[in-house]
This record gives sequence, structure tokens and C-alpha cells, in this order.
Amino acid sequence: MTTQAKGGQAAMTFEALAAKYGWIWIGLTIGLAAKYALLIKRGVRIKLSLILADVLLLPMVALIAFWLAKQAGAEAEAAAMMTALATVGADRIVKLYTDRFIAQVQAMTLRDLTREVTESTGELRNAVQKDVSARRLTGLDD
Repeated sequence: MTTQAKGGQAAMTFEALAAKYGWIWIGLTIGLAAKYALLIKRGVRIKLSLILADVLLLPMVALIAFWLAKQAGAEAEAAAMMTALATVGADRIVKLYTDRFIAQVQAMTLRDLTREVTESTGELRNAVQKDVSARRLTGLDD
């Protein structure tokens, strides 16, 4: 394969990727800019850790936005708008699902702990009853 053919194939691949995901990237960019504009407007100091967290969330947001756009049949500007909205609200969505997950884990832990206490209480009650019965049978009843 010649260098020119490889270059042409790479250009076609890039064009195909840009056509398929370009509006998603535009939406991510606009959404991230809007999110930081809203934070600055509220007086929040922008820290490097906040930017890093958002950059790490972007791939997940891109997947969610792409799926939503595809399910809705949205193309071009509509896909960019959906992506921007998902990007602006990403931290809230993640917080909501994280809180729900933690609440479910706490409920399961509490339920397991309650079951263990109930079972151990029952075992203790049985042991005490065996001791009382044994004392009555042997005549050592106080």
C-alpha cells in the first residue's frame, strides 16, 4: 500500500469518525463550558481536582449522550443539545445514582445485621433453655 493510499484511508477514517461523533464532541464541549460558567456564576472556585473529575466523567457522559441521541433518533444539532444537557447535569446524575447505591448497600447491611442479631438471639435463647431443662432433669434446679 502506498503512502498516499494510507493517508487517504486515514482521512476517510477521520471523516467517518467526525461525521458519526462530531456533534457529540461539540455537545460535550458546549456542556462542559456551560457547566463551568454556571459554577463561576454561583461563585464556586474552580479547582484542578474539579476539572480532573469532570474530564474523567466525560467518556461516560459521551456514551450516555450517544445512546440517548441514538435512541431518540436525534442527529446533528439535536444530538449536540442532548449531549450538552447530559454534560451539564452529569455530576448531579452521578451523585443521584451514587446516593441510591449507597442507600441500597446500607439497607442490605442493616438487613443482614438484623438477621444475624435475630439468629444469635434465638441461638442464645435455645442455649439458655437447654441449660434450664438440663438443671431440671438432674435436680439441680435452684
